[in-house]
Amino acid sequence: MQLAKFEVRGLFDQLSHEIAFAPPREARPGPSLAILHGPNGIGKTTILKMIDGLMRLDFNQFRRVPFTECSLHFSTDDSISVRAKRNDVLQSLLVKYNEFEAELHPRRPGPIDMDDEEQRNAVEKFRRAFFSATDSLDFELIETTRILGTLDQWDDEDRGYLGAPPYAFTREQRERYMLLHAREQNPKARTSEHTKDLAEEVRRFVREAQVNYRRFFTTTEPDLFPKILHRLADSKPEDVRAEELLKRLRTIRKEDQQARELGLEPEQWDYQELASFLEERKGSPEAIDHALTVLSAYVETLESRAAERQLVAERLRNFEGLVSDFFENKRLVIHPRNGFKIETDQGKELSQDQLSSGEYHLLYLMVSALVTQRRGTVIAIDEPEMSMHLKWQRRLISALMECASKAEPQFIFATHSPDIAADYPDDMVNLHLPS
Repeated sequence: MQLAKFEVRGLFDQLSHEIAFAPPREARPGPSLAILHGPNGIGKTTILKMIDGLMRLDFNQFRRVPFTECSLHFSTDDSISVRAKRNDVLQSLLVKYNEFEAELHPRRPGPIDMDDEEQRNAVEKFRRAFFSATDSLDFELIETTRILGTLDQWDDEDRGYLGAPPYAFTREQRERYMLLHAREQNPKARTSEHTKDLAEEVRRFVREAQVNYRRFFTTTEPDLFPKILHRLADSKPEDVRAEELLKRLRTIRKEDQQARELGLEPEQWDYQELASFLEERKGSPEAIDHALTVLSAYVETLESRAAERQLVAERLRNFEGLVSDFFENKRLVIHPRNGFKIETDQGKELSQDQLSSGEYHLLYLMVSALVTQRRGTVIAIDEPEMSMHLKWQRRLISALMECASKAEPQFIFATHSPDIAADYPDDMVNLHLPS
């Protein structure tokens, strides 16, 4: 599941935009881009916040900003829409997801009438249907100003559900209100926080990618065990040479050692025991041939698992090299226990809080690209160029694309800088003021 199209009409009472997102490319898998560009006041940031609100079913942005109708379409042909019902002021929000509909209060989360059980049930059914259908879609809005700590505090409206509601409800109404607040949030959706432990994000990626590498990597390789069973059942099995198996085992052992340096855990197997058997080959010719055939299948299993780890290792090494190439007088090193370390040229270790604002911003974005899933990840970034030198801006998108190697995330950028998209003119979405 991916995003297919976003539409908004009557934004700020005068703007209408339609943004088509590039579909998955079966022939040449890789990340897709949509770079929103245009003058101040055109709605770039608002569009990202609207998409984020739709994905989290948090409609506060729609309560704050004048608009007529907005919709988000998915590659599955499903869509979610919200329409403002107005009469000088906002009367309600009419939301729809496929056949599910609900009418929401104009100033607070939940239905128009919180005492109406039918309306509360409609909101709950809407929420369950939407989150169940979009479970495979992981959305993250990265607001650069919040990463860099340039906003002192969120205002009461932005804090959303963290504080007590400002309305004088009865105790029963207040409990229902807080329940609806909690349930209107999508636990899967993430918004950027300055306190995120980036090294822990890398450690988590290493752990989860080893459990299920297909979650993070596109691969056209067929399943291993059907291949092995077919080969074992073949009436004319291929000739298996002990010397060739021994060479393959040496390669696996070398790759296993390299994987351990990145915190990846190989299978437990005994190279010396297998090597001794292959070098001695005791028994009748028929028994040896049968043993070599079985051992060949085992070696292929080890190779397959090693290849999975190599996918993870390649992305980690890309991440390590790309970040280090941006940094001056320091480098990032993948660490098996800590996720990564940042070291100066003099060998001094730095924490992420000791980086400059531009360095931390870059590292945050690169970690987001590193941990992206195979498909179904959307990374929306508002003003990615902030605090970055022009040279960094020009390299940023290609670096993020490379860091998400062998995956198909959707990147959506809202930018004031045409330099950031210099190498991707076909992916620019120029938003215009009405003529």
